[in-house]
Amino acid sequence: MKGYTHIAGGLLFGFLFGVKPYALPLVVIGSTFPDIDLKFSSLVPPKGKKKSLFNTHRGITHHPFWAVALLTLWGFLENRFPQYEFYWEFLYAFWVGYLSHLVLDALTPLGIPVGTSYYPRLKIPLMKTGGVGERFFAFLLVLSLVGILYLKANA
Repeated sequence: MKGYTHIAGGLLFGFLFGVKPYALPLVVIGSTFPDIDLKFSSLVPPKGKKKSLFNTHRGITHHPFWAVALLTLWGFLENRFPQYEFYWEFLYAFWVGYLSHLVLDALTPLGIPVGTSYYPRLKIPLMKTGGVGERFFAFLLVLSLVGILYLKANA
């Protein structure tokens, strides 16, 4: 998915998961963070190398393990150090954004890895990255955000 879709999806997840308004910037960061692997990987592994979780896009940073690890860390910190609840809200917001990224990427033909190697992958191929389907989906996400903001403003 493209960055704009991840940001819109992350913000929608943020509202649906009850993220505090002051923590929404961390949702945006979390919703785009898994694509940091674009900077350090190539879409095609070097000649003679098989695709792995560590040499291609949608590898290790797109693994659901990290969403589970972040949620576990948040739960531990929230319960162990409740006096710092304000700070844990930011970790929770980052997690919500991260989770939204994984969910949205799972809706493409490439999907996300679920094992200890590049394959097998979890995928529900509803739309192609950058295609008309994704643009329409992004429009629906933004429309949903506008609707939620309207309902919150008039509640």
